[in-house]
Amino acid sequence: MLKEIVSGISQWTVDNYMAIGLKIIKIILIWIVANILIRVGSFLIRSFFDSQARSRVSINKTKNETLKALIKSILRYTVYFIAVLMVLGELGVNTSSILATAGIGGLAIGFGAQSLVKDVISGFFIIFEDQYGVGDFVKIQDITGTVEEIGLRITKIRGFKGDINIIPNGQITVVTNYSRENSAAIVEVNLAYENDIDKAIAIMEKVSREYAAENPDIVEEPKVFGITAMDHVGITLRLVARTLPLKHWGVERELRKLIKEAFDENNIQISYPRFVILDKEKS
Repeated sequence: MLKEIVSGISQWTVDNYMAIGLKIIKIILIWIVANILIRVGSFLIRSFFDSQARSRVSINKTKNETLKALIKSILRYTVYFIAVLMVLGELGVNTSSILATAGIGGLAIGFGAQSLVKDVISGFFIIFEDQYGVGDFVKIQDITGTVEEIGLRITKIRGFKGDINIIPNGQITVVTNYSRENSAAIVEVNLAYENDIDKAIAIMEKVSREYAAENPDIVEEPKVFGITAMDHVGITLRLVARTLPLKHWGVERELRKLIKEAFDENNIQISYPRFVILDKEKS
């Protein structure tokens, strides 16, 4: 076998050596050009997204970095794939059959990984449309918490108890984002029927106005909407104050405390269930 190879090589002409040398040079040039394209393309992509990050209309930092890495990855794999095909063509391999085989294999993989493809596409649009970002407080389906991480395939949400919820992006259909707009602090007070309701409303208005004047988290003057419910226990009064995003919980707690203290000072009674006991012997 070795003798046959040596014999075959010994019969090569100068043209054979030149043809082989030319192919080697072409292959080297293909890889050099491929690497140059990747470097130049990565530089342009990086420059574009960095300029976006510095501009006044910059997109979310997490979204910016994710898109930059995604596009650079797509560029790299695309260039390498084309370069490999060109190298194989120089080596005399029929690339058409490879493409046909890759197409059939890709189709089979696509059918078997539909959920994965759906997750990736959904993740791309979540990031591109800036539906939510890392640090936002959101509700996705029945899960509420703070966004810890956004990927092309999954989203991680940390709940109130510190639990991490991992949601495939393809399953995210409805998102409620509490961090993008002002929140509403809602305080409902249940009072006994014996109280002077007008006096109670005036106290709530006074307390809420004074508190709002000292709290920068409140963006609109609180409003008391009067009686919102009446039942066998008592009367319900509702107060609403617009706050900065996610500040409504603290405002609600403080307002409840201040209103309770003011009611105590003015003998306004909070409602509670009462029982009437009838003594049949006396009746």
